[in-house]
Amino acid sequence: MPLRDTLLNLAITAVLVLMVVLGGILLKESRPAPVPAVPVKVAGVPGETLPDEGGSPKQVEDKFLIFPRAALVESRANEADTLRIRIGNDEHIFVLYFVDALEANMNHPQRVAEQARYFGRTNERVITSTGTEAAAYVAELLKTRPFEVITRWERVPNTLRYYALIRFVREDGQRVYLMDLLLRKGYARLDGVDTLLPGDPRDLPTYLAELMDLSRKAREEKQGVWAKISP
Repeated sequence: MPLRDTLLNLAITAVLVLMVVLGGILLKESRPAPVPAVPVKVAGVPGETLPDEGGSPKQVEDKFLIFPRAALVESRANEADTLRIRIGNDEHIFVLYFVDALEANMNHPQRVAEQARYFGRTNERVITSTGTEAAAYVAELLKTRPFEVITRWERVPNTLRYYALIRFVREDGQRVYLMDLLLRKGYARLDGVDTLLPGDPRDLPTYLAELMDLSRKAREEKQGVWAKISP
């Protein structure tokens, strides 16, 4: 083969190889970069989603719904501020607005430690033993007295739990919320997610001031956990 033809063939081959390489580079750059997997932290308030919390999340409502014929369901998820409740044929786990009740176990040691610091730097045993008392107190209330569940189906982040208000009607016709009772008994601290009270003439600052006053009285009168703190 003449030298000229050989050089021509080599030149054509080189051009073809270069075109293939450039095409591969352009194709790679045109592909979207893979999205890295982002770990999702489960729960927060009040804890991890349990296996029996299955089902599809409910849509958040603009206004509160009131369910007057609710019933407590025995569950390992139940604590003073976290309750499995039956409404009609369905069961849901509700978390109270406004309060963080004492933990009844060491499933969430960081929160137990935070509560121990808040309530006068007491120890973990005092927190969990009083938390067990609080859970029993709430269970007895809900088993023996009619109550209403008030919710917008606002979800606790990354769970199938929903924030709610639980309200009793006293013998004198006055309505009282469960978070009021927990603070007054020294079983909780004012913390968590707040909300306007549906159908209540009190605005949010007024109600928060009342809750703070209940907490102060519990401390002064050494109710609940306050009775177990050494001076």
